[in-house]
Amino acid sequence: MTQQLAAVRPETAQRHITERSRLTGDLGLDSVELAELFERIRETYAGVEISDWLAMATRAEGDTVGSLVRYLALAVPEERPLVAGGAR
Repeated sequence: MTQQLAAVRPETAQRHITERSRLTGDLGLDSVELAELFERIRETYAGVEISDWLAMATRAEGDTVGSLVRYLALAVPEERPLVAGGAR
């Protein structure tokens, strides 16, 4: 996840990102950057539909890094790691 975020918005690599960090509020991603992030996630984890998470995030926890990681953990088969290097 952190690699995809840094690719979309390089300055996020220098920030302390927690599971409570909001993609739009704390990290400052705009709609174009969110679309790019979602496309990168789709490329990395083929078959994962981010629109399901987005619909859920707008009603529940919000667009936090943690809620997206939890969604991906459920949506991605176990043999495919979510984050290289063990960082989330």
